[in-house]
Amino acid sequence: MHNGSVCSYDLAKLESFCLSLSFNKSQFIYAFQNVEARLRLRAAGELEKQKQKNQENFDAKYCKIQEALRCLNDYRVTCEIRGLGYYDTFKLQQDPEDFNANVKRLELAGLWDEILEMLRRYDLPDSFESRAEWVRLGTTYRQIVEPLDIANYYRHSKNEDTGPYIANGRPKRYRCVQRWYEQSRRMATGSSSESCFWAMVEDLCTDANNNRPYEDVRDKVLELERKVLRWMTNDKLGKDVLFHNSTFAIWWKALPEHHKSESCIASLMSKG
Repeated sequence: MHNGSVCSYDLAKLESFCLSLSFNKSQFIYAFQNVEARLRLRAAGELEKQKQKNQENFDAKYCKIQEALRCLNDYRVTCEIRGLGYYDTFKLQQDPEDFNANVKRLELAGLWDEILEMLRRYDLPDSFESRAEWVRLGTTYRQIVEPLDIANYYRHSKNEDTGPYIANGRPKRYRCVQRWYEQSRRMATGSSSESCFWAMVEDLCTDANNNRPYEDVRDKVLELERKVLRWMTNDKLGKDVLFHNSTFAIWWKALPEHHKSESCIASLMSKG
């Protein structure tokens, strides 16, 4: 019998019992409210126990998520050794390792979507989102896996139907774990968006492919360059971003000469 049914049944029994003893109205109301309050406290306690049990179930999956992330980090290192970056290698999907990385990406998406659904239904403790170990894991997940989601998005030209990744295609799981991180560090909303770097690059590539004049996108270009300088300085982006054959490097080299000569990342790009 469900909690609601139990409560209704107990209250009905109380009412019948009180009436059988010829309680007066005020005595009945007092007794009714007293038992109702205790039943609600009991139900709340049971709910908190269930939330705690749900959290323990996800804690048991913590190591599984860590292991999948380790596999993807190893894949990233292998891509860099080959001389083609993590993002571009995955986007091409030419080798079995790329397929395996995609399987891990999908497995992790399922696990994190399950967590978000539990949070949406209030089936996890209120403190879950602020637990340091899950904030760290969520941040690592976002930094390692979101570039792969972006690569998959543009590989299948989803931007042509859905629009830009950041505005229209970004999964809620990344927005959620980014919010956890920013709140834990008391950062402004959206200020740790480095995991979306490749989406910013792809959107500018789309502008170039559509022959948009440099003057029309100049502000976007300058903004991205400032972010790249900051993120590279703070080790938020990998060195593969600067590989001569990366999507970013190829796009940047096609910019007007007068822009490149005065760019804040000109010295960085000369190292690629």
